[in-house]
Formats: sequence, C-alpha cells, structure tokens
Amino acid sequence: MAMRRSERVWWLSVLGMASTLLWSVTVLAQESIGQVASLQGQATVQHAGSSQIMPLSVQSPVYRDDTIQTLKVSKIKLLLIDGTELTLGEGGTMTLSQLVYAPQHNTHQGIVRIARGLFGAVTRKVLPQTAFEVRTATAVAAVRGTQWLGEVTPEATAIVVLQGEVTVVQADKRVRGGEVVLTPGLGTEVRGTSPPTAPRKWAEQRVFTLLRATALP
Repeated sequence: MAMRRSERVWWLSVLGMASTLLWSVTVLAQESIGQVASLQGQATVQHAGSSQIMPLSVQSPVYRDDTIQTLKVSKIKLLLIDGTELTLGEGGTMTLSQLVYAPQHNTHQGIVRIARGLFGAVTRKVLPQTAFEVRTATAVAAVRGTQWLGEVTPEATAIVVLQGEVTVVQADKRVRGGEVVLTPGLGTEVRGTSPPTAPRKWAEQRVFTLLRATALP
C-alpha cells in the first residue's frame, strides 16, 4: 500500500532530525581548535560535512575545516589553541583547513585558506618544526613568529608585514621562481598567475586602512 503524504512528511521530518543530531554529535566529538575571541556585527560558520550555516558569538568554539564568513559592517577575531590570532574584516570568507599544535613533539602546523576579505594574523608560538601557511587563490604565505595584514580577492592577494618575516610565493606551482621574503614595513602583491611583486614599503595610509578594518579588542 502506498505511503500516505502525511506519513511521508513525518518520516522526512524524522530523518531530518536524525541527520541534524548525527551531525551535532560528530561536531561535539571533535576537539575545538580555538574560539571566537571578539566579534563586531555578525559572522557565521559552516562546519565540514554540514549544509547548515550557523551564527557565531563570542566564545563560540571553532573546529578544523570550519568556514567562517563575516557579514557587512562586521569583523571577527579568532584565538586558536596555538596562540595564533586571526581577524577577518567585513564580507570575508576564511576556512580553518588544518591545525596541529604539539609542543611535546616540537610540532606546529597550520593551514588557513582565505577566499576573500581583509585579514590580520599574529603568530606567536614558533616551534622547531613550524609550518604555518595562509593560502589564497593566488598566493601562499608562510609565517614565522609575525604580525601581518592582507587583502584577498579571487584575482589578487596583497600582504604587508608589521613584525617578523613572511615568505610569499605564487599559489600556482607551475609558476617557477618569484619567491619574496617580507620584513617589517614591506609588502607585495600577487595577481592572477604572476609571481609576487618585489617587496616595497607600503604607504602609511594603506597600512592604516587595513589595521582599522581588522582591529578588534
């Protein structure tokens, strides 16, 4: 006998609730890799394997492979378990692809992917086996104990260093050479499949604009 429409709706509702519960249990079983330290306006998170987009608030935990998005006139600061601070300005998208912090093994590895938006990063805890990278559509930046800022679009990446050192290369591995090392006050841009531009000092106003767009207590 064919299932009545009301029964189908009931079963779909049950299956939906079961799927949501299973996803929640999976997330809870993961170890948090950090939390929201500060938030101005509104930001959302989409956990790996879920189609749900959920609002974030201060002290919300974040997990590996989370995708964070900020809305208009909004910005967010994350504090990761390794002490790294990541800030994302309005209209930004960032994915926490990987974080391994094992001081007992002198290991510190992280990969953050930024699709678009203004961002700031402060990485403090540097171990002998440190490999912390920020990846965009056009660039890969490897950092070591540093404070730096960036602006990302699908077509280009601009990066400036405030403290420490950042190595920047073209994201497309087919592009050979062109690695640049940025030290305090110097910036570079990576457009399309072109190599990074030669390091040069950025205008104070440009740096100030990025600082203001990403500053949070």
